[in-house]
Amino acid sequence: MKWLNVKFLDANVLAYAFYSNENTNKCQAAIKEGGITDTFGLIEAFRVIEKETGSRERAQGAIKGLLKSSIEVIDVDVNAVFEALKQVGLSRLSIFDSVHYACAAISHCSSILSYDKDFDRLEIPREEP
Repeated sequence: MKWLNVKFLDANVLAYAFYSNENTNKCQAAIKEGGITDTFGLIEAFRVIEKETGSRERAQGAIKGLLKSSIEVIDVDVNAVFEALKQVGLSRLSIFDSVHYACAAISHCSSILSYDKDFDRLEIPREEP
């Protein structure tokens, strides 16, 4: 498979960019560099931001900002779910991470930006911002 020089941004990278933590600046820089995420990642990021900040409005603003950014957001469609179901049987990934991995593979991403070590030792390498 031919990999593009495009990074898939996991939900934790998206979320960490929008509340104070040790990775905020690195995650904000990663978002500015651009890449790909999926609609499910936006939903997961919303949940984390809302939980960590206690503010639904802040989570809404964050996701709206991502939608206006240079990040390409791809839909989670039937093909992605089918590929995720195959992957979940081959690895220790949760179904949620399997969906992200499938979307990264379908989009020919060169790496997955994530703090989730469950993405280690897969065909698409994991990097931290």
